[in-house]
Amino acid sequence: MELKVRRFLSKKEIKQITREMAKIFGEEVADRLIRKKDDVEIAELDKLTQIIFVNGKAMFIKRENLVFPLVIALYELSNEEDLRNWKRRVVVDQGAIPYILNGADVMAPGIVDADEEIKEGDFVFVIEEQFGRPLAIGIALMSGKEMKEKNKGKAVKVIHHAKDKIWELTVRA
Repeated sequence: MELKVRRFLSKKEIKQITREMAKIFGEEVADRLIRKKDDVEIAELDKLTQIIFVNGKAMFIKRENLVFPLVIALYELSNEEDLRNWKRRVVVDQGAIPYILNGADVMAPGIVDADEEIKEGDFVFVIEEQFGRPLAIGIALMSGKEMKEKNKGKAVKVIHHAKDKIWELTVRA
């Protein structure tokens, strides 16, 4: 897996990404992820997926018009801020960590907390409960409320996780 064709984004394209991040996380968080004066580039990973770089660092994954921060970007933010309080979070217990890092989807029994505003089909990020470190991003398969209440079933379809091919590629990029 290799990144192809890198190009700088226009101010209009950057504004669109900022708006998307503000919708997901709120204005304050969006402003920390990407700023108007940042140098923003995009590189193609495959026909459906692109990686967005901010000031030379891999920060976002874009797939079919959906934009979401990469796990590595969230990891760096977790050094400064507790992600356990953010919107779109799904918090898992210690027992779920090895499975998620091996690419497994998140199962409801492993969830200890979730943003109750999450709707089925939303992009979410998965963090571990002890230190609030991000583990994965994925698509919610049930609402945040259901994630907290249910004791069985898949809750999040993982699309990118720490230590996967995208992580390894973006850490080197």
